[in-house]
Amino acid sequence: MNAPFLSRRRGALSLLRPLSLSSLLLIAPGAAVRADDLPPAGVAAEPAVLDLDFRELLSGPVGARGPVWSERLRAADGRRVRITGYMVTQEIGRPGRFFLAPRPLAMSEHADGEADDLPPTVLTVLMPPQDAEVVPLPTRGRLQLTGTLRVGRAELDDGRIVWLRLELEPRRS
Repeated sequence: MNAPFLSRRRGALSLLRPLSLSSLLLIAPGAAVRADDLPPAGVAAEPAVLDLDFRELLSGPVGARGPVWSERLRAADGRRVRITGYMVTQEIGRPGRFFLAPRPLAMSEHADGEADDLPPTVLTVLMPPQDAEVVPLPTRGRLQLTGTLRVGRAELDDGRIVWLRLELEPRRS
């Protein structure tokens, strides 16, 4: 068995195993997949995941007309994406959703009401249907989430208008 090696990818450490000569390497644009990682015959492969970074969401600074979404963000609309960020700390958690930000943030709903100062790139994370009534517990540290990205204006059940939503995938049983 080959010994694992540490590798730096976007500032995070991950374990990599060197490929043996017997490993078949299939190369797609921007991705490498070992033959061992392919699903068995007759089993559907999971859809590809697009890695997004908060720095890629805007095409420039927010101006008088509001945010201008980047081409990469607009192209990701409706696709399965993976993004890493921080859960926004809220005084009053809402069932089935929370906010994901590029850096640690806290909201003071009692003092600020609807006049919060969250950045325009904050994602509203929507829990899977089986967790729609669950109030997410505050979580410290970086979270890596995978789900379907939705870009565009949406009004939540409490009247809040959001522009970026990440629909989390249901848990597998």
